[in-house]
Amino acid sequence: MHKYCDCSFCGGEVKEEKVELDYRYNGELYIFQNVPTGVCQQCGEKYLTAEVAKKIKHKILTKEKWDKIVAIPVDEFTESVTT
Repeated sequence: MHKYCDCSFCGGEVKEEKVELDYRYNGELYIFQNVPTGVCQQCGEKYLTAEVAKKIKHKILTKEKWDKIVAIPVDEFTESVTT
């Protein structure tokens, strides 16, 4: 388990949790589950260690076998919004 500093945004305590992480790289969306991530207990900001970030990038670049592939609906929001 990694020891994290306090949150750089709100100063809250950051604790390590296993989270689902959406990661965008070169216009593609990748979803990683059970990622050890520092999560601010006050505002929810997430922090990755350099080691975890390198492992994520390596997995994307080497195209290792993925556990699942899912279709994600995408729609462009074009309606005007009035307040």
